[in-house]
Amino acid sequence: MALTILWSANAEAKVDTINEVIPMELKEIHEVSEEAILFFEIDMEEVKEQPTITFINKYGVIVAEFYGDKSTLKNKFKESIEKGKFITAFGKHEFYLM
Repeated sequence: MALTILWSANAEAKVDTINEVIPMELKEIHEVSEEAILFFEIDMEEVKEQPTITFINKYGVIVAEFYGDKSTLKNKFKESIEKGKFITAFGKHEFYLM
């Protein structure tokens, strides 16, 4: 496929849009790929909220999960959190060993 471009040094163009040249073979592939796109609908009520604080035992089994504001949970369950050993945090999620 050959493409010829004519250019004049004196020409001034004021164009707001860009025109593109696409070979027919690529255009057909693009149309087929658009038809193959799958759309998924996700019900956000089914997505479980990530707990704020999680207690696990020495075997790595989850003993308790707490949801809500971290400062409120730390005030409410201060004794349990102090007994546990802080392991790690990921974002707003903290893990404690009981």
